[in-house]
Amino acid sequence: MPLLSLPLLLSACATAGAVATSPPDLIVAYRDLALDTTAGRAELVRRTERAVRYFCAAYDPEDETAIFDVRLASTRLCPGAAARMLRRKMPASVRRAYRAGVEAIQNLPRPPKQ
Repeated sequence: MPLLSLPLLLSACATAGAVATSPPDLIVAYRDLALDTTAGRAELVRRTERAVRYFCAAYDPEDETAIFDVRLASTRLCPGAAARMLRRKMPASVRRAYRAGVEAIQNLPRPPKQ
């Protein structure tokens, strides 16, 4: 099953007594998606956003053995930085499907305000 995975295993120098831990992985499965359809592309976007949310919630900026990118240590910057890192690892065809999915989601009709 093709998975888009960014293991993020780079780590900073550990201090004495620190236990080495790996930061959470960014993983997006897409083999089961029909990326040639609007629904498949939109689901790819949703899965990517969910993976980024999980990663940022699980990432511990206080873990000296795992910090390798200061943007990930910021609650505000982590989602954008993690999403960019993940998109850079996507094969070109998947990246194109992702971009098309973002456009499709943005163009969905919004329910009227009451």
